[in-house]
Amino acid sequence: MTRETAELGFSPPDRVLITFGPAALGLLLAVVLPRTARWALGLPVPLPFRPVVRVAGAIDSPWELGIQAAILVIVGLFATAALHERLVTVTVGLGEARFGGTGVPRSEITGLYPDGDALIALDRESRQVVRCHPRARRARLAETFRAFGYPWRDADPYADLYHPWESGAESLPPAADAVLSARAVALRKKAATEAIELRATLEKLGYAVRDEGEKQFWRPLVRS
Repeated sequence: MTRETAELGFSPPDRVLITFGPAALGLLLAVVLPRTARWALGLPVPLPFRPVVRVAGAIDSPWELGIQAAILVIVGLFATAALHERLVTVTVGLGEARFGGTGVPRSEITGLYPDGDALIALDRESRQVVRCHPRARRARLAETFRAFGYPWRDADPYADLYHPWESGAESLPPAADAVLSARAVALRKKAATEAIELRATLEKLGYAVRDEGEKQFWRPLVRS
């Protein structure tokens, strides 16, 4: 960190939790699962996935417990690597903010706000120029962006402009409605990349979209 930039990554407690937590959880599960499975098998009730529970309960010898522990610890390490890849460091500067590998000039950012565990940055036409999952917690992001004079908001400043999408709505032009129809299919298929590409296509037509599960909400872009 310098006087002109602030790098927002994991806090020390979060770094320890994310680095060692999944592996430690895997080790704990290796010890607890066999005993829990044997206890569950003794209950006078039908169990879903009973064959799987029976296999877990049969693990008893030291070498079997060791193999299970090693597998679960490795799974935990993969989870840690996935988290490190998914979550990005945010660097706030006087002239630019960087979200992982994406830099946006300060002059082009007209709004920043949290959306669940994601961070959204809006450009001068209220488009989502950045959507990322930051490593820093929300309070630290808000404090730092405000300190550097960025337009931080606690919620979407255009939330009141959104309308639930329904196919064939008369308030939407056919081209935008067709994009939202294709995007609805992508959301149902969990095709995240396609959904992102269709969002960009919709923005070129002058509309923004917000998701709540598989339900889409749209609004016209607002130029500032």
